[in-house]
Amino acid sequence: MDVIPLIEPPVQSIILADGRQLTWQEFGVPEGRPVLYFHGGGSFSPEAGIFHREAVANNIRLISTNRPGAGGSSLCPGRPAGAYSHDLAELLAHLKIDKFACFGESNGGMMTLAIAAAMSDRVIGAVPINPTVPWFDPMARRVTAGSVAIAYRLMRYAPWLLASLAETASGRVRKMKTEPRPGKSRFDALNLMGPPPGTEQDIGDILWYVTECKNKPALLAELKWAAHDWGVDYHSIPVRLDFYCGVHDAQAPFALVLADENPDAQFHYFRFGHHGYCHPDARARIVGTVAGYFNRGTA
Repeated sequence: MDVIPLIEPPVQSIILADGRQLTWQEFGVPEGRPVLYFHGGGSFSPEAGIFHREAVANNIRLISTNRPGAGGSSLCPGRPAGAYSHDLAELLAHLKIDKFACFGESNGGMMTLAIAAAMSDRVIGAVPINPTVPWFDPMARRVTAGSVAIAYRLMRYAPWLLASLAETASGRVRKMKTEPRPGKSRFDALNLMGPPPGTEQDIGDILWYVTECKNKPALLAELKWAAHDWGVDYHSIPVRLDFYCGVHDAQAPFALVLADENPDAQFHYFRFGHHGYCHPDARARIVGTVAGYFNRGTA
């Protein structure tokens, strides 16, 4: 079977009612079924190219928006995560789209939950992938491993420090993964970082590209969103939710709680850690789940 070539779609933009700019890119099939993709914190719209092949195979028009500060979208301080729904409402009106599905990873998983809650009358299904833990939530703190507490506290109280550390983290990991490591055990912790084994080279290149791009103002805005009240009730979202988490991802325990609490939700694991969603098996399952929403008779 021929391999579907990856694409570099143009960046599109609109001016919102308040004068800010919103930018996005589109992957998949131009006339396909509408799905919004939300990139991770500090990343931007090209990240959705990781799922381009699966989007084409499932007749999906994959619309990857840049949140405030990322990819040319204007910053907009002082709003909770749920308020991003106002920007999306304007974009969807521009694109003449009513109902849609959505998915995203990490901070994009947080945004997936926020948009599913804020726009529940229009979202036919949502897939949060390794969604950021709302550390302000006592239940989230109770079930999440204490080993990640430092990072989440930095997110709230010293985001500038966390952003500075993130600027060089991806480059360090990439260098470590290319260096020979004699005496490597059967379990290699480096497989939990960056593209996991079995990921195609061109897909891995996209992940490295978006994680190595440095945009501190956008990342700081993302950290503030994640560390403060999201402005929605993520415990009772009246939308079909399918949580996907890496077996070794720190966000998985609270995602399990949310899958149990929300009225129509299911939890799914994939191999490896935070970036395990890049593996072709995980991508096929995730996008297959998204495509299935359009067959439920609600779109």
